[in-house]
Amino acid sequence: MRIKEGFVIREIARSIVVVPTGDLLKEYRGMLTLNEAGKFIWELLEQERTLEEISVKLAEKYQIDKEKATGNTEAFLNTLRAKKILLEN
Repeated sequence: MRIKEGFVIREIARSIVVVPTGDLLKEYRGMLTLNEAGKFIWELLEQERTLEEISVKLAEKYQIDKEKATGNTEAFLNTLRAKKILLEN
């Protein structure tokens, strides 16, 4: 899975936001606000990744157990799925 092309991360007034660009502006109105962990996962998803790969990297970065990392990753991925931002095989 990976992020659809055409979205960019920006820092605006100390907030991390994702905004659509180009033709995606017609389909996606508004922006998505991320926390630091969300930004980390988003950046991982700029390349093809599995849930397992993301969870391991998240657990390592934030020094949390893999189960918690997997739960947090799944919750974030579900948000991206609901917004139709995630491409899955």
